[in-house]
Formats: sequence, C-alpha cells, structure tokens
Amino acid sequence: MPLTISGYVPFYNNRTTVLAALQSVADQDLKLMQVFALDDGSTDEGAELLDSSGFRCLQQPLNQGRGATRHRAMLESDGDIVVCCDATNVLPSDFVSQLMHWFNDPNVAAVYGRIKDPQPHGAIGRWRARHLFKADLCMTVQHQAPLITFGTLVRKSAVVAVGNFNQELRHTEDGELGDRLIAAGYDIVFDPSASVICNVQNTLGQVLERYWRWYVGKNETISLLLYSKNILYSLKCMVMLDLSRQDSASALISLICPHYQFWRSLTIRISKSFLW
Repeated sequence: MPLTISGYVPFYNNRTTVLAALQSVADQDLKLMQVFALDDGSTDEGAELLDSSGFRCLQQPLNQGRGATRHRAMLESDGDIVVCCDATNVLPSDFVSQLMHWFNDPNVAAVYGRIKDPQPHGAIGRWRARHLFKADLCMTVQHQAPLITFGTLVRKSAVVAVGNFNQELRHTEDGELGDRLIAAGYDIVFDPSASVICNVQNTLGQVLERYWRWYVGKNETISLLLYSKNILYSLKCMVMLDLSRQDSASALISLICPHYQFWRSLTIRISKSFLW
C-alpha cells in the first residue's frame, strides 16, 4: 500500500515568506494528501494572509517555541510521511519525489537535503552560505546523520514511537529528536542531491544568532574551554577559508562569531540565575 504524505510549515512572524514556503509544499509534483501551516503565536498577521489565500492555518494561542510547534504539527498530520519546510525556505517541486525512495527501507525515520542560497547578498549572505550552509563543501549521502528540519521528510510512526518532538525546547528540537531516533535503532539520511532554497536575507545579528542556535545544543552552555576552541577554529578554519576566497569582510564576521556565541550563552546563564 503506498505511503500517504502530509506537509506543514511552522512559522512565527514570517509574514513576508510563509506563503511562498507553504505554496512550495502544496506544489510538489508528488501529490500530498494534506498541507497546512502552524502559527506559533505570531503578531504580524501572517495567519490572516494564509487564510485569505485559502490555506489551512492552525494557531498556537501564545508563542511556545519550536519544540511545541513541531510536536503539535506531528499530531495534526494524517500522513505516514510528514514533510516540513521552514517558513523562510522554499522546496523545489521535485523535492519530495526525489527523497521518497529512502522510505522503502522501513528503518529510515527521516531524510533531508542540503540548504542553498543561490544568490547570496553581500558579506553577510556570503558568510551564511559559506559557514552555515556549507556551500563550498562537496557533500555525499550520509547515514545516521544529525536530524535537521529546515526541509525534511519524517516517518510519523517512528517520531511518535520515540516520544515526538520535545515540547520544552525552543530550539535544537530536531537534533534532540534525532538523537533519540538513532538511539532507538532508526536511520536518518542526509541526501545532498535534493536542495532546499533559503528565501530570506539575514542581518548580522540574525545570522550570528542562527549560527549559535544551530551549534550551541539544547543546554545553551559554552565553557571557557569550548570558547577557546571556538576562537581557534574561527582563526584557523573560518577566517582562512574567507581569506582564500578574497573575502575580508566575511572574515571579520568569522572573527566575531565565537565571541557572540560565548556572550549569548553567558547572558542566558545569567538570566536563568536571576530566575532562581
């Protein structure tokens, strides 16, 4: 019996891009049985835009974070396979059809492609493409890969079997779920032949925040030892790569990056100590 497919787009204050993301999910050449968006308490009228465009949009009463939003999206999805596209990305029309063959293996719980920015804008865009999206790397298929959900297909039964997304996590909810899936014996596949297209520009603060969120982990802590290692990595790897591309402006961002990561984690630790 063929596998059924649902698709969703989670969003929070992404009015300018969420419609394009949802439309790209609906326009897949392999038909989806269900497509919806899930608004995590936005204040920019993105839900109203989707409603007026004819798309189904579920709403959280208040902003609850990525873990709670994805947890609910999985419960609302009726398909055997669930497609996720972040609200700042778009999926090529053949994205799902390119990746569905992986689910012929019942052990595969998730599969995702690489993210690209075809036309990076300015030093910030070039830095993001190079260091976040790894545009310069020649990538191959990877099994037991860390779970990333910017453009991803997951097997609902596997996700539910390990307890679904952690509702307490405001970020790193995908990586944490991936750890549980692999520990339970499932496979997660990264297939770079399928691409997700980033559909938004970032400010310097946004791109540094995004880098921190991707790499800090769920505990949001960076020790002094890790801080020193991050500085060394920035100098020996990131800056040198920027300079090899004759991109001194991006090299400055690479120099800032480890200090932002440490400062961001430190401020969170301090704020939590005051809550106690």
